[in-house]
This record gives sequence, C-alpha cells and structure tokens, in this order.
Amino acid sequence: MDDLMQQVAAIVCAQVDWDCPGLATTPCAEAFRAGEVAAAALGLMRYLREREQPFLGYSADYVRQLRAQATPAFREQARRTLDDLLPVAFLGGDWPDGRGTLLAARPEVLQVAGRTEDFEAYGRLVAESRETWGQGAIHTVINLVRYLQAVWPLEECSDEAILPLFGSLAAQMEREWEWARRWNEHSHGSDGHNWWVAQFGGMWKAGFLFPEFKGFAQFQAFYPDWFEREMRVLIFPDGMTRECSVAYHLGTTDLFLDAVRLAEANGLSFSADFYERLRLMGEVEWKLLQPDGNYPAFGDCFSLGAHLFERGRSLAALLDVPEAKYLAEHMDPGRPSGFGKMLVETLNYPSVGEDLQPAYEALETRRPATVDTCLAASGYYAMRSDWTTAADYAAIEASPHGTVVSSHGHSAIFDLKLCARGRALLIGNGKGPDVDYANPRRRWRVTTPSHSATTVDGEDNVLIRSTYRFGQVVLPTVDAWVSEPSYAYFSGVHEGYERLDKKVSGTRRKLFYLRGDYWILVDRFTAGNEEDEHTYRQHFQVGASCRLAEEGCVITEGEGGNLLFLPVVGASGEVSLEPCPYPLEGYPAPEQLVYTQAACGHGLLVTVLVPFGEQALPEVSARLLPVVADGRTVSPWEVTGLEVTLDGRADVYVDVHTQWNLPWQCEDCRGSGRLFHSACHD
Repeated sequence: MDDLMQQVAAIVCAQVDWDCPGLATTPCAEAFRAGEVAAAALGLMRYLREREQPFLGYSADYVRQLRAQATPAFREQARRTLDDLLPVAFLGGDWPDGRGTLLAARPEVLQVAGRTEDFEAYGRLVAESRETWGQGAIHTVINLVRYLQAVWPLEECSDEAILPLFGSLAAQMEREWEWARRWNEHSHGSDGHNWWVAQFGGMWKAGFLFPEFKGFAQFQAFYPDWFEREMRVLIFPDGMTRECSVAYHLGTTDLFLDAVRLAEANGLSFSADFYERLRLMGEVEWKLLQPDGNYPAFGDCFSLGAHLFERGRSLAALLDVPEAKYLAEHMDPGRPSGFGKMLVETLNYPSVGEDLQPAYEALETRRPATVDTCLAASGYYAMRSDWTTAADYAAIEASPHGTVVSSHGHSAIFDLKLCARGRALLIGNGKGPDVDYANPRRRWRVTTPSHSATTVDGEDNVLIRSTYRFGQVVLPTVDAWVSEPSYAYFSGVHEGYERLDKKVSGTRRKLFYLRGDYWILVDRFTAGNEEDEHTYRQHFQVGASCRLAEEGCVITEGEGGNLLFLPVVGASGEVSLEPCPYPLEGYPAPEQLVYTQAACGHGLLVTVLVPFGEQALPEVSARLLPVVADGRTVSPWEVTGLEVTLDGRADVYVDVHTQWNLPWQCEDCRGSGRLFHSACHD
C-alpha cells in the first residue's frame, strides 16, 4: 500500500467504532489497536465482505448467472459505458452527487463488464479526490451505497479498490445529515417529498449495512416507522405521488422499492397497508400508459422517452400487477433481452440481484377492466379508444396545487396530453436543465402558456412564487367523470383566477370523447363582473409540424396519427401558430397553437379535435345549434348545443353548463339531462 492509500486507510480507520459488537475481537480491530493502520483498514474491508449478514443484495451466484446470460450486444454496450464513465472525476459529471459518474452505472454494467484495472483506477480516482470528500450534493450517500452494493461480490474489485469509497461515504454521511435534519415543512412541504425518500432511504441503508462506522447505526431507526409514515403522507390513496409530476412518481416508486427489496432480502417486512399502497404506485404507470409506451409528461419531466413497457415487466413481477404484464405482452411483444432468458430489473434504482423471470412467468395476465383511467384522489384522468399502440388517448391533470406540496408540478390546471392513432401530438415541454426560475428557459416550462391549458388575461393558473414554490393554493373540483362503452367525459372547474383584480370566478374545462371519432373540448370562463373585459386563451403544445387552414383550423402533418383542430364559429378566437419560444437540446420543441378570444364578461371556447391516420383528412364540420330551455333560447355559455358532421354523419351534442338543468330542445332532440350525444343516447 503506497502513501496515498496509507492516508486513505488512516482516514477510514478513524471513522470506525472498533469496539462495536462483532468487530471488537476481530484481527483487524487488534491490528488497529497495534497501530497497523493499513492492515486494519484492509482487514475491515475483508471482514465486511465475508460476513453473511447483512446481505447487500447481490450474490456471487447471481453475478455468474448474469455473465453467462449476457448477450454480446449487451457486453459491448456495457464496455462502452464504462469507458465513458471511468475518466469522469469523482463527484463530477452532470450532477455533484454521483450521477453522471461510475457511481451511477447500473449494477449489471459493472458486474458484466468491470475489470480489475477499472475498479483499481476508480478507487485511486476517489482516493485522489479525498480533499473533496463530503462536498457532494445531497443524495451522494445513496449513490455511494448503490455502487458498493453492486461491486460487493466481484472478485475483480479488490478490498483496496473499495476502501476509498468508505472514506468518502463517512464524510458524506456527516455532511448530509447536517443538511437533512433541518428539512421541515418550510423547505419541502407538509406532505413529504421525494428528497426525503432518497435521503433517509439512503442513510438507512448505510446504517443497516455498515453499522461499524461511527454514527451510522442510529439510522437503522428509520425502519420501519419512517418508511411507513412517508408512504402515508407522500402517496395519495390511489397510488399517485403528491408532487404533480409523473416522472418523479416513477422515481419515487423506485426509491421505495430500493429500500423494500433490500429490507426483504434481509428478512425485514412492512405493513399490509404499506405494501398495498406501493402496489398502487406501480399500477399508476399502466393506468396512465400512453399508446406509444411513454407516460403523459405532466409536471417536471426529465426524459420523455421513458419506456413503460420495459418497466412494466419488472413491476409486474415485483408488485404482482397482472395488467402490466398483459399490456407489455400485447402492446410490446418480442422485446429483446440483454440477458437471454433472464428478466433483469429495469427500474431506476435496482438494489437486489434477482432473476425476475420465474415470478413473471408465474403471474397470470389480466386485461384491464376498462379502457379509461380515473385516479380521483390525485386528479389524473385518461380516456382511450382501446389498449393498442394505435389508440386514441387523452389525459387530464386535475391535481391540487399548493404552495410547496406540489413542488414538481407546473402552473397548469387541466393540462391536456393527447395521442391520435398512437402518435403523441399534445405533449409536454419537460423540465429543462436549469433549476433557477430566473432562467427563462426553466421558468417558462412551469408557466401555463407552455401547456395545453387555458389562461385568463395572460396570467398563470397558479401564481408562481419562486423555485418549487407556488404563491396560492388551487383545489380543482371535478364534478363529472363518465366512462361508457361509446364515450368518455370529463368536467372540472378551478378558481385560480379569483386572485385577479378583475376576477374570473370559475375556469371550467370539459372534454367529451366519442370513441374512435373525435373529442369536443369546451373551455368556459365565468367573469366576476359581466362588464369587465378579459382575454381568454386556449393553448396547445403540438408536437408535430402544422399548417393553418380555413376558419382557424389547424392540421398536423407527418407519418402516423394526425389531428385536426376545428374551432367552432361563435365560440372561438383568433388563431396563432408560433414556434417554441425556448427550444432546448434534448427536449421537445412543440408548436404553440393558441386561440385568443377578447370578451366582455364571460367567455366560451369550443374546439373539436379530430384524429385521423394514414387515410385522407376526414370531412368534418361543426356549428353551434340553438338550445331552447327555460322558455327561451339560452346562450351557448349556458348550454352548448353543437352539430358535428363527420364524413356525412351528423351528430347532435348538448352540454348543460349552468348550475340548473331543465327540459331542453335542440333541433329534433329533447331531454332534461346535463349531457347528450345523439350517437350515444336515444
């Protein structure tokens, strides 16, 4: 051991409680008391790696199976990954918490492609950076522990190669606890936060796996009480997280699974309620699944290319979700594996080496009971034509937005995502790479105009105060959700514009879907004073090239599904189509389609959205129809009557918006219900 590693050994030895049970009588402890620091440090590494409990999650048998099954293509890709990551400075990369460095390499990459010289080089790189130990960003601890778990059973990774990682871990644990113990409702909200799951989950793992280090053992107390509480406060009863971000929901699911699987591998378990809510977290993914295999990008989203089919196979096996298996096999059959007949976990934060194929094969498939999704507690809704990759799909977010609780959400109540014939056309703009809201590229992505939502007088739905903070609480009310074989229907209202000097008391969005044919989008605005002038806008984020047509119509172009935006004369506005104002490399840059209506008093915008495929654009028209009720012809703002003609077939649609409903007549149709469509009702 050279001078550098001697220094590292001394640092590590100083962090160890040599008198703790199990360690006090070992040869390495005797070596430490005799002043033989190098022998003590290396002996400690060997002691930790040879003990059977606690189990770090990966066995030598699993690694042998993994290597035997790894395909040449995976081996080649894994080798390229390591070659790219090895030169990156410790705590360098994209994030100063280990992401973008070898710490973040997937376990199977390290276990299949890692060589002795790789681990020795990395250990020395960490040793050389000892002056920066403890200076990593929050969550460095969890990445350090994951790396140690992955390399733990590898003969190629020597004791000396992992020794510097423990020096860094000890320093980082102290630093991160100084930060994390100060977190409270002011910093992260009263309803939990994924930061807590990452931080305290990582510290629990470090304390559980390495209690020989000073101060580590106390974090074993996080199990099970802290995990049980966090599951209750962070997760809605329907399984969705409270942070208003589908991407962060996926990551939070993986963080919980990371801790749960390690606990179970060591004989620990959680309550039945905990497991049920964890299962529901996994179900959220298939329930919101788009036909292209992605998630609807509500809120902060880093990558819009996350493939839920691949994740679905792992979640099906881990959480007993038969619908996830059904959708993976029917919508994404024949997906190649990098490990032959093995099913290797594909989640973001794997922590246990296990071939999931036996559990996956034993699980029966189950077709979803409905094509629609209602997560009423959290406010996420989706409607589809069917469960195929060529389906029509629309999803709406009606989640509550608070000052801090929904920190990864955006100021967009009733944001709309849509796929036509399987192609995503109303999309999200992602999060952007910058955290600071002072940067317009980041802040714009949080504002309402960067979503398929509505604005009043150019103001955001929810007042944005600062980074991850809103300046008000907006609680949408969903007063109708209908899922029938021939149609689906959503109706909700929010009061976000009550804060304006010229108040708009209610901002309502309705979406009617005649399965396989079209959507009717109704946006209704209730002005506080009928004499006040307002500017009402429908915003659409269109992820395809578009062309303007007559009477404000807009038509998307390109291969696959397309969409016709058909504004209804008399309930429309001036059309504009502009490029994305803040395009970013690696993020979508959707076209900005806006319908603007200047009105005195109330407002009403109605747009028919018509999906079509490779065939020619269908012949479509739409017009307002008079509706008679209350002994008079009511206004479209009170009751909207429409005639939608699609390829020669004329449909009548009636939607009652008022608080009251009376018998009505529209053309030859009569009724007294609040919702009517001639193709769905007698």
